[in-house]
Amino acid sequence: MYYPGHIQKAKRQIQENIKSVDAVVELLDARIPMTSRAYEAEKLFHNKQRIVVLNKSDLADPQITQLWRQHFSSQGTDVIEASLMNSDARQFIIREVVPLVKSKFFEKRFMVVGMPNVGKSTFINRLKGKKSLAAGNRPGITRGVQWINVSQQIAVLDTPGILYTNLHSPHITTKLLAVGSLPYEQFDPMDAFERVLDLIVGRYGRESLFEYIGESFENSEDLIDKFCRKRGFLARQGQYDTTRGSHTFLRDVASGKAGRFSFEDPDTFYQTDPG
Repeated sequence: MYYPGHIQKAKRQIQENIKSVDAVVELLDARIPMTSRAYEAEKLFHNKQRIVVLNKSDLADPQITQLWRQHFSSQGTDVIEASLMNSDARQFIIREVVPLVKSKFFEKRFMVVGMPNVGKSTFINRLKGKKSLAAGNRPGITRGVQWINVSQQIAVLDTPGILYTNLHSPHITTKLLAVGSLPYEQFDPMDAFERVLDLIVGRYGRESLFEYIGESFENSEDLIDKFCRKRGFLARQGQYDTTRGSHTFLRDVASGKAGRFSFEDPDTFYQTDPG
């Protein structure tokens, strides 16, 4: 499912090119900023200036996003809140990023990094102005590194998406499933559904899904039955198609259709996700 050799190669490529840039722009998912930082940031980027972009902020809980802004700012990191899907890539670079980049030279160079599905490939496609990169919701689509000349004064280095090499933690995999950064088809559908549902209910309560579902529910079995009935997801002999229902639910959560949820906050992250 994952390719550790490719991931290690991507990290090596970043390390080899880090000296060529003035700063590193990290695209993070605003709903899981630390979990979507799927790399050893300090080891990879050394003392380079870092600019954090909390992307998909339109899908996140705005109050939690504000806490993350304060958290990163307190560490001396520049923070930009964004919804890059709805932004002009070049204007975003020129107006939001470039003024923050510290450089002794006429040209400002920075590297864009991020794990799959944080919006990096789509953003780079728009920055280049043509579909020369494959973008999508599948881990590991972006290949290699390449320079993009935004102007005579601005150069952007694109890098491959980096995913965890060892997805041993249920805290990590559940949150990555919730935002669509893992291929849910390769997980047991009901297990993935229940884990993401528990994550939402644990943070926001069952009432947070009332508008999305259209009625209350008692537990995961009750929810999936009601969900499948309302959507008309039927399998053979009148049974509910829970696989289709589970996958639809996961897609809707990842796309924000089920509500604006954030799945981690600065105050509790290190308590639940040690190391």
